[in-house]
Amino acid sequence: MSQAVKAPPWRVPPGAPVVVYACLSPGAAAPKAQPQRALRHVLRYVKTRGWTVAATYVDRAAVLSSRADRPEWPKALATIEDGQADGIVAPSMVTLWFYPEEHDSFMGWLERTGAFVSTPGSLADLRRHRSDGSSPESTTAPEETVAGPQPAAGSKRRPR
Repeated sequence: MSQAVKAPPWRVPPGAPVVVYACLSPGAAAPKAQPQRALRHVLRYVKTRGWTVAATYVDRAAVLSSRADRPEWPKALATIEDGQADGIVAPSMVTLWFYPEEHDSFMGWLERTGAFVSTPGSLADLRRHRSDGSSPESTTAPEETVAGPQPAAGSKRRPR
C-alpha cells in the first residue's frame, strides 16, 4: 500500500525582491515620467504580499507586440538572472507572452532560473473603493502565480 504525502505549493515569502514589469500602450493615460500611476494596482499587490520592488521596467508598445520589440524586457530578465530579484510581477500574464513560442520560451526560462511570475489578475475598477479598500464593482480575477523550481543549493539566487 502506498502513501501519498501532501506538500503545500511553494509560496513566495514576504521580503522577496521582485521586478515590476509592464507593457503599456503608447496611448496609455499615464505620462512616461510617471509609470507608477498606471501601475498602482500592481504596486499595491506587491506591497500587500510584503514583497519589495527591486526594479521597475515599463515598455511602451502594443500589449500584443513581440517581446523581441520591447527594450525593457531583457533588463527585467537580467535583473533576476543577476540575483537582484526572485520574480516578476506584471499587470497580467498577457503582457508577458502572447504568442505560443514566447510562452514556451518564458516557461523554460522560469524553470532554468527558478524565478516566479505573479499578477494581481484582471484590473479592478480602481476609481471607487470602500473604506476597507475593496471595490464595490470589482471584476478582479484571482491572482495568478507561476513558479519555476526552487533554486538549487549553490545557485546564484538565494533560496528563501
